[in-house]
Amino acid sequence: MIKSQFWCTVKTRQIFILLIFAWFLINIIQSLFTEIGNDEAYYWVYSQYPDWGYFDHPPMIALVIKIGTLLAGNTLIGVRLVVMILQLVYLFVLYKLSELKETRENVILFFLVSFSVVMLQAYGFVATPDSVLLFFAVLFLWSYRYYLRSDYSLKGALLMALFMAGLMYSKYHGALVILFVFLSNLKLFKKSTFYYSVLSVIVLYIPHILWQVNHDFPSIKYHLIDRSVGFKWNNIIDYILNQLPVFNPFTLIAGIYVLFINKKGDLFNRALKFLMAGFLIFFALWTFKSRVEPHWTIAASIPMVILILREAVENQNLKRYLYRVVAPSLILVFAARLFLMIDILPIKTEWHGDKKRVEDLYAFAGERPVVFTSGFQMPSKYRFYTGGEAHAMGALNYRNTQYDIWRFDESYVDHQVVIDFRNDTTGVVPTISGESVFNLKEVLHYQPYKRLEVIPDINNTPLSTKSVNEMGVKIVNPYNNTYNINHPSMPLQIYLVFITEKDGKLVRERLAAISEFDSNEIYSGETVSGKILIDLSEYSAGVYDVYFAAGTPGVYPATLNKPVKVTFE
Repeated sequence: MIKSQFWCTVKTRQIFILLIFAWFLINIIQSLFTEIGNDEAYYWVYSQYPDWGYFDHPPMIALVIKIGTLLAGNTLIGVRLVVMILQLVYLFVLYKLSELKETRENVILFFLVSFSVVMLQAYGFVATPDSVLLFFAVLFLWSYRYYLRSDYSLKGALLMALFMAGLMYSKYHGALVILFVFLSNLKLFKKSTFYYSVLSVIVLYIPHILWQVNHDFPSIKYHLIDRSVGFKWNNIIDYILNQLPVFNPFTLIAGIYVLFINKKGDLFNRALKFLMAGFLIFFALWTFKSRVEPHWTIAASIPMVILILREAVENQNLKRYLYRVVAPSLILVFAARLFLMIDILPIKTEWHGDKKRVEDLYAFAGERPVVFTSGFQMPSKYRFYTGGEAHAMGALNYRNTQYDIWRFDESYVDHQVVIDFRNDTTGVVPTISGESVFNLKEVLHYQPYKRLEVIPDINNTPLSTKSVNEMGVKIVNPYNNTYNINHPSMPLQIYLVFITEKDGKLVRERLAAISEFDSNEIYSGETVSGKILIDLSEYSAGVYDVYFAAGTPGVYPATLNKPVKVTFE
């Protein structure tokens, strides 16, 4: 009898090892044949410039990619290698957290439920902060369970601190993982070891806090202020619809079903329910403030998988549902993975064609740096695939990014540069290179302008829509180089940029002003005064949020300044 149980256990473990190896092999193949994603390329550039923080995220993803590229080079496998290994680790821990009896059926059930969660599959090979967040979320839950079972021991508290720090260094959403777990057990706040844990996390997080302070809190401003667009019904509808493909609609139904019927009262089970429900409810409420990206709720998949598995071993109806409904959906999941590798769909995605496009651009630009007027995606892919110099200017038709902290273009001063306008075709003759068509401008002597500060002398004075307005302005030059106003290649042009309505649609207008200044040069750190003439005869009266931005003819203006409220009358 003992011998029979032993062989059953061995065979069960062999099945587990076989399935997890198959998962890893699939991810390896996927990585080899799937082009680098937009965000992945951006985070790869992160890894080339190690720091304690970045504009959008904490630094853990940069470290993960850096380790992978040191082992496998700046290749697709190098970018994704550590992420794939981390998933193997957290899948094993996740299986242990499920506390299933070791039988072949339960092992197969575990992989069925785990495989069915779409984003768990995606983040098994795509290198993003969410991939690392999932790893630390699982280990944090393991350490929390250990903390409970060790009667709130100091060792358990320090283990929790280590993985809480990992969560916080992975993605700011890690704070929500910690918060919802702790809210499930208010007795924690009476335990002295709990405060040792919290204090340890704060100490471990100090380098990132200092980075935020030294860079004027760019991540907080971006995520909590700049992304806020106010209430829109579409945000709520999009949130609900987007959660279906994130989790797999059939698995999500099972997860919500279990959330309601699960009545187990132990503290760890309670934490799982709080974590799953907390994420789904929190981001549902967040839609009243801003748009929610589909993958922001991915951390809820971890408790969802555990709760479904624990219920399924006792609930035959749920088990039948998993085999009869969820299992067939794996065909669609694997079909989606196939489409990522093979460009056979009529729609263009970020996973197809960009490698060839940036190679065509490099064939035209050669050793000249390429400045992209909007988006961090293509300059990052250009750097990854060609090794060429590229910068994302972040003009006013796009948001600021980590490129605004790196400021690569300041090293291009007086060099020949190619400017890529992407979709902005205003006054641009298309350029054909290889199989691609670009909107480009060749510049003989480059000078950056985004950091110039344009200070209008407006004093709440309304601007007339019936006559030309004259306004005083000051231009502050924060660059290390002297700025040439009448530069031969990129002379200064002052723009007013604002949102107005045309034909029932909101459009972003950019109005060029006629300018005159006291001097042709603005020395580093100095200010020059002048005046601008503004013709608003084509615009309606009203109150507008207006950016006064620097630019150059034919290139979209850019500024780091906030808009000013201006009345047109």
